[in-house]
Amino acid sequence: SESGGSMKNKEISNSCSVAIGTNKDFMDDDAHLKVTYSPGKKGGNFGLPNGGKLILPEGLFGKKDTITCQVASPSQRWKYYPTLPSYEHITSEIYTLQSTMHPLKKSVIIQIPYYQIETEHNEINVKGKWSDENEWVDVGFLKKEDCSVELEVDRLGIFIVTFTPKKEIFDVTPQGCLYNAHISRYISVRFPKKAHDKPFQCAIQINPIPSDKLQLAKELSPGETADLILATEFIDLIPSTPCVFKRAVSVKLPLPTGVEVEEENDDIAVLQKTENGWELVDSKYKFTRTTVTFDTKSLTKFCVMQSKPDRKKRLPPAAQVLENRNNREKGEIVAFLNLQEKLWFLVLECMPLSKLESRVKEMSEKGFKHVVKEIVKKDEGTNFFRRPQKFQQPTRQLQVPPTCEINDGMKWEFSVVDDIKVNSESNYMENRELHYFRYLPESYRQFVIEPKTNEERAISGAINLDPLGIEDKNLKENCTCSIHIEIDEETVKAYFKPEFVPEEPEPKKEKVNFDILNTPVFKEDKPEVPVIQKFKPLPPTVMERLMRTNRKPIIIERESKVLSGKSLRNLSKLVPEGLTLAVHLNLPDSTITGLGFDAISNGLSMADVTYKILLYWKRMCKDKKDGAVNSLTNALRDMGREEIANIVFERHRDNKELSPDAFTPLFTPYQ
Repeated sequence: SESGGSMKNKEISNSCSVAIGTNKDFMDDDAHLKVTYSPGKKGGNFGLPNGGKLILPEGLFGKKDTITCQVASPSQRWKYYPTLPSYEHITSEIYTLQSTMHPLKKSVIIQIPYYQIETEHNEINVKGKWSDENEWVDVGFLKKEDCSVELEVDRLGIFIVTFTPKKEIFDVTPQGCLYNAHISRYISVRFPKKAHDKPFQCAIQINPIPSDKLQLAKELSPGETADLILATEFIDLIPSTPCVFKRAVSVKLPLPTGVEVEEENDDIAVLQKTENGWELVDSKYKFTRTTVTFDTKSLTKFCVMQSKPDRKKRLPPAAQVLENRNNREKGEIVAFLNLQEKLWFLVLECMPLSKLESRVKEMSEKGFKHVVKEIVKKDEGTNFFRRPQKFQQPTRQLQVPPTCEINDGMKWEFSVVDDIKVNSESNYMENRELHYFRYLPESYRQFVIEPKTNEERAISGAINLDPLGIEDKNLKENCTCSIHIEIDEETVKAYFKPEFVPEEPEPKKEKVNFDILNTPVFKEDKPEVPVIQKFKPLPPTVMERLMRTNRKPIIIERESKVLSGKSLRNLSKLVPEGLTLAVHLNLPDSTITGLGFDAISNGLSMADVTYKILLYWKRMCKDKKDGAVNSLTNALRDMGREEIANIVFERHRDNKELSPDAFTPLFTPYQ
């Protein structure tokens, strides 16, 4: 959607797929994922690639100012994506916003779409890296709609949507407590009195085990999981200070789905993760139809499992396999090759096995050939990324590729060897890593390749891939592979064949007319001066009638300086009671509740909560001058903050912002 301003680049693509055409169309994905606007003084709503939206307030930009938004293509994500912990995952494209105006005088609203995730056990977060900084920070957001988040910022930079497992935190005192979890009604923890000498916090976190992951673990590790029938989620009970309790803590956990126990059952076991790995909980179990209760002196990660009769002791290895494979899936690394007469394109991609068939068909329709990978077994003491010398037996042994297991964030280092090389204009030398993003549609790198020499003969090359950061030896062997490329002699000759350049016709020699040379030279006549017609002047009454307008004069009302972003930020540090202020500002109860829950889930400070409430209230105010200032000062007086209200009114009267110096004689900023 557009309103106001003009758009410099109107070509917006909502797809990151490879487009075949010219070399520029194929390699320069950023051109299809970049928009530039000149919003002018009116501001308005502007569309962003992939369904995003940008809302600019009136009076923010000048006539010549521009704002640019670019979405990183799958082949360029390595330049921007942040380093995340193992439990945090990327679920949106990477948006980069830049403007000729820096810094911004007012806040802008950005809507970023994200790909759908399972929301029962996960929560959304927005991370950003400001234009003048190098660190990624949690930005938070105002509200969340269907697969999109809305954030209000007064600085531009790089933004991305991530998600993490939900975490429920509660306090434990030396007097003990009974806590019934909200995240699952089947989980509760009872701390007896004096179980610990000091108060601490405890967190509950659930990591589900989908049925397809359980089935995959049984297929790929039949020995360890032969006696496992069913399992619950992995349930983490994490104290803020790891300790061994003086008195046993009673923990209630759910039974596996579909299992109901009327009395004691020897096939149900609770497993806990210790420093030595997974172990059975040595305690007497108390069963209900859907739960099991046990005592323990340490809190850690737990899982309830059902085994075959009299085979509970075989469950710890199964729990280890489930934990390792829970975030993995069957995947494949493929290469697609498109050999045009003068351009050779190579796409290296990682994808789930379920998408392989449709992706091969899609790329085949675009003129790409699917190149199958081969698993490589490396001999010790050899360099995998160095080309073997001619007339020597290669040190690698090739075999039929088994199914590869991949997980979010997995990386491979790759190299192009033998008779082919990557074009110098590609970013191959800047970064040689293939990164898999599980929750994004595509994960690939693309290059232009060419022969290494000028010999017109059949050539062969290889792309060697070595996984990074994997300690499991078997998994690393299955993910270490090589993709061989064979190019016939005719294709190579066509590549080196010189292009036909048509010869330019020789200019015809004009015959010289000697008669003209012998003619006398006359002086050029001066051009005639045009005659300016004189009009009879119009009477003043007629001119007045023509210049008169019926339109009412437009009066631009600017917001008060005490309502600017900087002023509200300084005010929020002195009024930490944000939710109380929201009540006195007559904000809806649903809005106050939503802002409160967002603050708790994002770990915001009290000053940050007040700042978000003031920003939301300012957006809702129609009169952003005297009316809004009166409403704010009345709310502060109702809260008993008479001194602060007087300072706000005086600064508004003097047309000045609320700087920290304005409050220095009265208060110390809230920490």
